[in-house]
Amino acid sequence: MTPFPTREASFLKVDRYGVLGAARSGQAAAALLLELGKTVTLFDDFAKEDDPACQALAQNGVRLRFGAPGGDLEDVQALVCSPGIPLDHALLEAAARRGLPVLAEVELGWLCAPLSRIAAITGTNGKTTVTMLVEKIVADAGLPSRAAGNIGLPLCEAIRQEPARLDQTVFALEVSSFQLDQTERFAPEVAVILNITPDHLDRHPTMEEYARAKERVTVNQTPEQTLVVNQDDPFCLAIAARARARVKRFSLERRVEDGAWLDGDLIVLEQPGRKPHRLMSMSDLKMVGLHNVANAMAAACVAEALGLGRGRLAQSLAAFRAAPHRMEVVGELNGVTYIDDSKATNLDAMRRAIQSFPGGIHLIAGGRDKNSPFATITEELAGRAVAIYLIGEAAAPMAAAWSGRIECVQCGTLERALEQAAERAKGCEVIMLSPGCASFDQFRSYAHRGEVFAQWVRRRLAAAPLA
Repeated sequence: MTPFPTREASFLKVDRYGVLGAARSGQAAAALLLELGKTVTLFDDFAKEDDPACQALAQNGVRLRFGAPGGDLEDVQALVCSPGIPLDHALLEAAARRGLPVLAEVELGWLCAPLSRIAAITGTNGKTTVTMLVEKIVADAGLPSRAAGNIGLPLCEAIRQEPARLDQTVFALEVSSFQLDQTERFAPEVAVILNITPDHLDRHPTMEEYARAKERVTVNQTPEQTLVVNQDDPFCLAIAARARARVKRFSLERRVEDGAWLDGDLIVLEQPGRKPHRLMSMSDLKMVGLHNVANAMAAACVAEALGLGRGRLAQSLAAFRAAPHRMEVVGELNGVTYIDDSKATNLDAMRRAIQSFPGGIHLIAGGRDKNSPFATITEELAGRAVAIYLIGEAAAPMAAAWSGRIECVQCGTLERALEQAAERAKGCEVIMLSPGCASFDQFRSYAHRGEVFAQWVRRRLAAAPLA
């Protein structure tokens, strides 16, 4: 007898499981399998057996197989894969040769939550913001709500924390292409695809392959379920045309028949058989940028799909503030506004950030490149950026792409970039960290990078003379 109901699935009918990846998602999967009464082996090429969390799992019966090549699969009947594991990993190839079923951690969680309502949010940009918005809207409607997935709390762990309320909880689930790669039957009640633009092309060799990974969020949905898509994104439109689910759309550019659209300054909700509903003015939102208006519309579509009603929806959206490091205004000094958009780890996120201002931008960019086509954003940068202050490994290719049209300053470090930008920026201009790259060349994470930016600004604010 399992501690909670599960979906009928052959994957759950065997006894011996391997879990590939011993970070938080893998640990959560291993712990959940233990609660299901399974035998578990945890594999990782780089983890250390003295890690406290892994030691706790070992004390409960999980076998640890750490270090390259990570052991073998002789005593494994099925494999759970953590996100971020390379698709050509030796153990995944060994599982394929042996015909072993392989499943993503997020789908294991979904199999163990058949009574829960799940809204799964994916896309290149905006996933975290929309996930947090949905969590707030659901909670404001008076229902148990939990954000999980790529946002930081693995679904398997969230399920273990909510065993008594799984039949009441609505999970707002952020899912990345890495998490979707190994899904087979995953079919959330509501799926959301916010946008599909170049990113992770070091893992997905073509845009078409990247889009197919995102499409996995809806391929198993039924006509009784809902897909929310961006009407203004061509990849989303193509996916919507193939979907079996009911499709709700959101658009900044045109009216939609079922979903949300922007009529001048007004966000309007449309639903067949009902009068258009003027939800709110986009100026009522506390989030900066048109891309955040689109995020709010996507969240409103999810609320409609979940049948939450419109009574508190505008109030919930108006009260929401963007998460840290996502177009976050850190402060203003000498008339210059400092904005932390460290979460912008790809070019489309950078594009959306600079489109939020007509000009006067001192842009700090760079980091670890993901094979991004920097030249594609040159014209937009040239129209809005006063100068670009380059840091990290991508500084040279960025300069090669942009220096013919925009002044590019090689700074090396984030602190030096801030110093140079602060010396030059004038009143009513913006100094914005929107790197367009991953952070791992110089920082632990995008959050660490953003905090370094914010701490520098706060020190300057604290030292500034009182007006």
